[in-house]
Amino acid sequence: MTEKQTFYPGENQDQASEQRSTAEKFPCPCCGYNTFPAPPKDAVAYICPVCFWENDVFISGEDQPSDENRGITLKQAREAFRRLGAVRKDLIQYARKPLPDEIPERPEDQNLVLRRRNLSR
Repeated sequence: MTEKQTFYPGENQDQASEQRSTAEKFPCPCCGYNTFPAPPKDAVAYICPVCFWENDVFISGEDQPSDENRGITLKQAREAFRRLGAVRKDLIQYARKPLPDEIPERPEDQNLVLRRRNLSR
């Protein structure tokens, strides 16, 4: 699946690509990979391309059902991501592996991602 690209008036593809590659990314609250274009509290309805969690700024904790995600909780989504590679079975076909620049650089962040994915390195 290819990513849809948005260009703004007066911006060409090279400028947009450069801007995206240098822009700061923020961790997904579900998988922990740096896929969000803004902090999760500001990324209204953003869908993580790695785990396919749709960010829900209205939930107050990991045990609260998310209307954006068909009523599953963040905790349930994390467990599903560990098992399936996506937050729901029907979304596996759309989820992708993280890009190199989406993998956290700080060791403590990498450990969080590894715990969420239940991977061994």
